[in-house]
Amino acid sequence: MSEFQPRSSSLTGRSETFEQRQYEEELAKKLKKKPYIIGPTPIREHFHEHFRDDELEETKPQDLEAGGHPAVVDQHGKKKRKRAFFWRKWRAFWEKVIKPAFPEAIMDMKILFGTAALKARLKRESTNATLHPEIASVAEVRRGLELCPEEQRFLRNRRELMRLAFAKYLDLDPDDVHPDDVPVIAFGGSGGGFRALIGCLGYMDAMKQHGLWDCLAYTSGVSGSCWALGIYYTIANCNIQAAIDHCKARFYPYHPLSSDAIRAILSTQSGAKITLGPLIQKHKSGIETHSMDWYSTFTSGYIFFQGEAKLEIGHIRERDAATSQAKWLKYSDVGSHTDNGHEPLPIMTAIRHERSSDRAKHGSSSDDAELAEGSSDNETPNSWYQWFEMTPYEIGCDEIEAWVPTWAFGRPFSHGKSTAQLPEQSLSLILGLATSAPAAHLASYLSTINRNLSYGIFGTSIREIARTISWWWGERGTEQFENHHPLHACEEHNYMYEYTEDDQEKKKLSDLESSQTIELIDSGMDNNCPTYVLLLPARGVDIIMNMDASSDVLNDTFQERVDQIGSRKGMKFTKRDTDVLKQAHDNSTTEEEKRDPAAESSTPTERRESIPEEASKEAKIDTREKGTDNPYEGKYAQIYDGTPTERPATVVNSYGKTVTNPPSPVFTKESTMIYMPIIPNEEAVKDFNPSTAKFSGSYNLVWTPEQIDMLLDLSRANFAAGEDAIKTAMMEAWQRNKSKREESQVKTSDLA
Repeated sequence: MSEFQPRSSSLTGRSETFEQRQYEEELAKKLKKKPYIIGPTPIREHFHEHFRDDELEETKPQDLEAGGHPAVVDQHGKKKRKRAFFWRKWRAFWEKVIKPAFPEAIMDMKILFGTAALKARLKRESTNATLHPEIASVAEVRRGLELCPEEQRFLRNRRELMRLAFAKYLDLDPDDVHPDDVPVIAFGGSGGGFRALIGCLGYMDAMKQHGLWDCLAYTSGVSGSCWALGIYYTIANCNIQAAIDHCKARFYPYHPLSSDAIRAILSTQSGAKITLGPLIQKHKSGIETHSMDWYSTFTSGYIFFQGEAKLEIGHIRERDAATSQAKWLKYSDVGSHTDNGHEPLPIMTAIRHERSSDRAKHGSSSDDAELAEGSSDNETPNSWYQWFEMTPYEIGCDEIEAWVPTWAFGRPFSHGKSTAQLPEQSLSLILGLATSAPAAHLASYLSTINRNLSYGIFGTSIREIARTISWWWGERGTEQFENHHPLHACEEHNYMYEYTEDDQEKKKLSDLESSQTIELIDSGMDNNCPTYVLLLPARGVDIIMNMDASSDVLNDTFQERVDQIGSRKGMKFTKRDTDVLKQAHDNSTTEEEKRDPAAESSTPTERRESIPEEASKEAKIDTREKGTDNPYEGKYAQIYDGTPTERPATVVNSYGKTVTNPPSPVFTKESTMIYMPIIPNEEAVKDFNPSTAKFSGSYNLVWTPEQIDMLLDLSRANFAAGEDAIKTAMMEAWQRNKSKREESQVKTSDLA
């Protein structure tokens, strides 16, 4: 196998700053040669230890000589000692000469021999209902905007736990908290590679330590944060310390796509099956695999690889190594943690690039399909992204109001029913969709470059060159160029294929229903926070807590991002002015109250009642401490008030273009956004800016345990610095729900 160089790979991309890219180049050279080890366990030497069952004929004990070499037995049962002597000589030559000279080639040969037997093994297992019980069921497409029965059951079971946790977190009497008044709270993590993954785990750990985790109904992620959710809910068995320990053991010394990492995984007992197996099944289902499929399976396969070392941590499932990964991870298995309401429901995200409606007329849905011949520049239709959400229960899109069971996603469908009873896809393929940033279209890369350019002479010159090229190409040529995908996105069977059965309606089939496959990519290409899926009307989320590990968090771009999604959902999010609110709070507090020690010991409810109505959104959101010079004070948790509004006709998309507002179900409930950027905190970690530190680039996938601890410590400290703002928003949401319920009860009693 050729040596993988992260710095030159089009699959992994390049991090944001020159220092980060230089660091990754040096790291790639430094780690080019390492012994083939996964955790503390060296790669096993003999091939028959890795691929068992009927893939190989194993040598029986009675056929071994004293030295452990296979003996040759003739038809009369007598050993042919001459041939045994030749075997020993050949074995010695192999061990002393061949293997030391060509260790990598020998390992690669063993891997190739093993994978050749894997196809037959998977064919047998694909019909094993004990291993894959889902193959006994035919899946059907569900239409509508209501929650699926499984999610509704989850919420019923989760609500009582949330009520008790909410009362404890805000120091309230549980008897005073009505179940219907408890706010629905969701935590969302942004994209940003391993920086987002580790930062997300840090905030999750802090929420658990402070008692907020059990108040959550949902967790959601974009790109790198989806890796964090996947680790926590599967191999870590919902133990946050196990998830952190796993990352420290796995993220160093190998890059996930280095030849060392690939050899190490494929040479373990179940490595080939859990890594290559999903690709083999996908190919057999009739879907062509692309470079992004390989990227996703090997990257996620390495990140999620448990190995024998993980059994020593003490937090992972207690089972022996032979069964630790007998089958690939299935996302639907996470239901064992959520069905009873013990954990928040995870929602992963991906997007589909919806382009010209003319494509359906011409029977093409490919990336490079041309616009209708003869159309003028100003007739070029808008394109937009459709958000797909992925829970352990269902995968679907609210824009098309269509959903399928998670265990059936990846099967071929026709007329709303699955046509092949395949086992559930591997979680690595699901994560491949959620983290496939390299498959984005060119406009996303150009936009990212533009956001990170300085406004000096160099940045201005680059922008001027871009404008000149756009003028020369014209509007149509520029749009066609920007909509091109340099790398082919992962394809999946389209569950909406030929959904419409009426002959008359078939003539009007949408582009989606005309294509046998769909292509989903990293949702960070549209918006780097999962706000969209958390504004599904049926979920009724009261508070969205968005952790942002984007590279441009210091550029104050969040208002633009939230406006983009809010405009689609019929919501306007307005940032609170912390200075004005602090002034209102100070004016509302008398000198006697300031001197009264009882005011300091009062409950949150009592303190809230002492503040006038016009200043009810008090300055607790301003977490700044007097006498400090921290330029980021008050920014660790920023509150945005969300109110329903009319959907505008146009919206500014992620790339700065004004386009027709894409279709989307509107959200009609008041809600609160808490924006939590991962920004420097000198009191927690000195001289560390995660946006610019050399090792924390979005595309650096090699982190030492010490580097992981730095970002974890920063995330925990940032959460603590913004906790007052979080409690303020929770108290307000509770009182808002309580008032509405009491008003409704009064109206009902009046009618009676």
